Amino acid sequence: MPRDDIVVTQDYGLAAMVIGKGAKAVNQNGLIFTDANIDRLLAERHIGQKIRRSGGRTKSPPKRTKEDDVRFEAVFEQMLGE
Repeated sequence: MPRDDIVVTQDYGLAAMVIGKGAKAVNQNGLIFTDANIDRLLAERHIGQKIRRSGGRTKSPPKRTKEDDVRFEAVFEQMLGE
């Protein structure tokens, strides 16, 4: 995967692989996945899975807003310019 590739994904595992290959990853809300935040996100995902497997419940993600669209567009354009 070329270093100038950008992947838009909600999947933390895929984002970790993309980062590992030296490319960039961003989610649909404009969160840029980096070496600095991916470990925490993967750990939070793991904890949520454990809670759900044991019968517990976790919060659903908030509904998408216009602000999410604006933030994603700004971040994506910034990434294209890098």
